[in-house]
Amino acid sequence: MGDGVPWCSVDKLRNRTSDLGDQLLSMLSQRILDMFARIPPDTTIENKYYGVYDKLLNGVFDTSATDYTVEPQYALPEAFQAPGVPSVDFVVTYVVALDEKPVFFLEIKPPGHVNFISTRIAADTQMRNRFSSFYDVVPTPKLHGISVMGKRLAFYSMEKTTGHIVPERIQPAENYVTDIVPVNRWELEITTEVGHQQFMAVVNDVKGMAAAL
Repeated sequence: MGDGVPWCSVDKLRNRTSDLGDQLLSMLSQRILDMFARIPPDTTIENKYYGVYDKLLNGVFDTSATDYTVEPQYALPEAFQAPGVPSVDFVVTYVVALDEKPVFFLEIKPPGHVNFISTRIAADTQMRNRFSSFYDVVPTPKLHGISVMGKRLAFYSMEKTTGHIVPERIQPAENYVTDIVPVNRWELEITTEVGHQQFMAVVNDVKGMAAAL
């Protein structure tokens, strides 16, 4: 995630739960856990997850007591909208903004999208397009974004000075179908301790950069 994020390896975080074997404790509130549990795991409707992520983002960014806003269906700047393209293609699922400028974003897809090369590639392409769209308006030195597929998270970031995005894009082969966006990119789940800690590491990095503005 870069030098600015207190990033811990998955193995290191898992070791902290060794007393419980393979069972991971979540630090999410029981209310949030219950909201996730009520969503059918095989749902093909991405907006089933909108409510719980809305509640989660408003909570961790404490929007009722700070200047952060969580904006669902955030419209991209008009400069990045092409004529004849459906308006939904220019809408980010959730954007956390400060002074109306994006400091973090999250895109939601149904859980089953993680199982197919085509939908993983589409999600990865969408994330990279979002970074391009936000590049000129992001106020922080790094922009974090998360691709969500149900409860599973893939972490992305872009350095403002260079425009460098991680994970780096894997170039496809010309004559073969290749898995250029591996399923393990969405390895972590928000309802596990490991996934939640990684999520909070990103949130805290965003807050730290915003505080320095």
